[in-house]
Amino acid sequence: MNKLLLLSILLLITKAGFSQAGKDSVDTQGAFIYQMPMVNEHLIYADTVTLNNHNKNQLYMTARKWFFSYFKYHRPDTLSKDSDSNSAILNQAGVTFKMTTTSVSVVKYTFYLIFSIKINCTDNKYTYKIFDIYFVPKNDLFRNLSYYQHSPEYLIGIYTRKHLGMANSINMGRKKVREYLKNTDDGIRASIASLNQAMKGDKL
Repeated sequence: MNKLLLLSILLLITKAGFSQAGKDSVDTQGAFIYQMPMVNEHLIYADTVTLNNHNKNQLYMTARKWFFSYFKYHRPDTLSKDSDSNSAILNQAGVTFKMTTTSVSVVKYTFYLIFSIKINCTDNKYTYKIFDIYFVPKNDLFRNLSYYQHSPEYLIGIYTRKHLGMANSINMGRKKVREYLKNTDDGIRASIASLNQAMKGDKL
């Protein structure tokens, strides 16, 4: 009896140790999630950049040249509530990434990361805003039949909770949530870095 009691105590201590180590690991690996720019529960990347000796027309033309050369997938954003006839760019754009969709999957699927991008220009200054962000599988059949996430805001919301909930824990787990959000954040930040480089007059 004493041996069984001792064994039970040791198992509980070991489990608690692993749980705490896992929690610390998750917090470290997911630190970037808490830095993703949420504005009123929406994921929005925006900034105003000042440049010397760049007039409005130069910046306007550079922004349009960059957009149409950088994005393979794009279309006018005719439904945006953030419309502005003076914008150099107000379009939907897309980049791709690959990942498995659940914690037990082995096959990686291609996803479109789709977002609206707005760029306004004045003399020596431009403003960009990337918003209405979501992702969908490239394959139409998979899109209709399989379980996948599409909302980064939803994933950020559940990740920052203490518990994911049973369904999310079974289907994804924190590691899969981090993977969705890492692909989202990396894809958008790479686009922003390319825009900033182009607007300074550097090579596209």
